Amino acid sequence: MIDGDGCPGDCGGNVRYVFVTSQMFNGNFGGLLGADAQCQALAVAAGLPGTYMAWMSTAAESPSTRMTQSNNPYVRTDGVQVAPNWAGLVDGTLDAPINVTELGGPPPIGNTSCAGGGFPTVWSSTASNGTSGGSSCADWTSIAGGGQWGRADMTDGTWSSWCFGGVCDWVSPIYCVQQ
Repeated sequence: MIDGDGCPGDCGGNVRYVFVTSQMFNGNFGGLLGADAQCQALAVAAGLPGTYMAWMSTAAESPSTRMTQSNNPYVRTDGVQVAPNWAGLVDGTLDAPINVTELGGPPPIGNTSCAGGGFPTVWSSTASNGTSGGSSCADWTSIAGGGQWGRADMTDGTWSSWCFGGVCDWVSPIYCVQQ
């Protein structure tokens, strides 16, 4: 777990945290800035250091265009490495799934019915390489239309892009990435 300094073990702050939110949301975040604000608020409440952005895309923006691409390891809040650096985060395969919340628990299960439902889906609209990947609930401003989800229990490309379509009033958590 995280020490009092907000860093797992003795890492000297040279990591970037990634987590799946403990809270769930419908597809209307008020845009990417609204989703980023949710990430930041949850990170602050959990005592995590730094600035956080949502791993989500619109037609015009994506993690690959709007996030800091760190050379430092990306780790979950329990200290397990997800990727050795940005290149590892976007190469299509993670070292471990992003299946730990900002509070250290398992991801909540939303009400999506992808493949029969019951999976830890995560709002994304992002391909595993960090580029825009599909439907995004009118750029995250509406509960009308369709969306795209990843799966928090996966390490292949489906961690970010697994299910398309659905409806934007379904609820799921989001991924948050420290900048």
